Amino acid sequence: MNRRLWITLMSGAVALLVISLGVWAYQEHQMKKAVMIHAENHYQQAFHELTYYVDSLEESLGMSLAMQSRETMRPQLVESWRLSALAHAAANELPLTLLPFNRTNEFLSHVGEFTYNTGVKTTNDRPLSKKEYKNLQKLYSESMSIRDGLRDVQSEVMTHHLHWMDVEWALKENKGNKDNQVIDGMKRIDGQATEYTQSFSPENPRNVVLEKKKINPMKGPIVTKEQAVAHLKKWMALNHTKLTKISETGKGSNTPAYEISMQHHRRNLNASVTKKGGHVIWFLFERSIQKENLSLYEASQKSEAYLKQHQIKNMALTKRNKYNGVAVLTYVLKRNNVRIYPASMRIKVALDNGEIIAFDQTDYLFNKYDDVPLSPKINEQQARKQLNSNLKIQESNLAVFQNPLLKNVLCYEFIATKDNDTYRVMINADNGDQEKIEMLKD
Repeated sequence: MNRRLWITLMSGAVALLVISLGVWAYQEHQMKKAVMIHAENHYQQAFHELTYYVDSLEESLGMSLAMQSRETMRPQLVESWRLSALAHAAANELPLTLLPFNRTNEFLSHVGEFTYNTGVKTTNDRPLSKKEYKNLQKLYSESMSIRDGLRDVQSEVMTHHLHWMDVEWALKENKGNKDNQVIDGMKRIDGQATEYTQSFSPENPRNVVLEKKKINPMKGPIVTKEQAVAHLKKWMALNHTKLTKISETGKGSNTPAYEISMQHHRRNLNASVTKKGGHVIWFLFERSIQKENLSLYEASQKSEAYLKQHQIKNMALTKRNKYNGVAVLTYVLKRNNVRIYPASMRIKVALDNGEIIAFDQTDYLFNKYDDVPLSPKINEQQARKQLNSNLKIQESNLAVFQNPLLKNVLCYEFIATKDNDTYRVMINADNGDQEKIEMLKD
């Protein structure tokens, strides 16, 4: 009896021990898993930041090449210096200490040193010397190669759901040559950084965040929530929709409006409608995009028809971009043959079926621009003299532009090219100052 009891007690104790060990092992596994996930997220964030900063750095260096004097170039060189430091810091967060990534880091260091010496440290405003300009061209050329390499690796990581923790283990176990796509990609990028080691757009004004006195007042009567929803349905030509949520913007808002959420055929629609006048400020349809069937030109035809449908006239298409199967088309108001950039709107067209999935006329509705005289004080030839002689002018217009001081100014807008890059340069039509330079993307 005692022996049987002893065996029973021992069996229970063993079972309890096994269960305890199982629980402990499971908890350890979960803790290890949590640590791995945290580390993986950290690496993923660092890599995407590196890609973003190098992408921005390439554009910033390219913009510097189109500028005429050191005075106009200085702010851009300071921005390049800042971006190179951020890219360098992001690169140091990746598990690449055992990888030959030295040349890329050295390239970023050269960018930082060059831009600091020519844009931050130097106080004179003489133009860059031929040697300095040549060095800037080399840095820009290499930044393009590194940018493209990082984009390729980013695409591999996202398409094949690759993990940076696997990179770290492969490096620690000296398996770097055994078909690891990330390691191979980073080696290619490092190999491209050899030459030097052997080296705010007009359509996006910031007026809308200012105080009420600087915002264009809305026209029309105050509308109720029900009327706002009716206005939105009419604008969207949607009758069979289900209202899921409606709320008012908070007190003190510059533009009192209703925030509306609806469902249409199991698709979410979010929008904003002004309380005064019931104007649709913006809307966004949430849906996945299928295979692309339309070109950017065909998408622009869809957006032109949309503007015509809503009787929005005198708009000029100034930008056509494409992101993940969606065309983003930017229009600005044209008055007396002058482009009014503060009065801009954006339309998103799905490239699978041509549906308008987003519309934003915030700047068009709210920005003030009527106080700007539309007659220039200098002629176009005088303005052209302020451009870099290496630029080839393809197009010129008069345009109202909102400068960094948030003041609307009349400018000569020049679309110009250098090698394979296209730039937009804004020259003040009153005094000839360079107000803005922007690199245009296809």
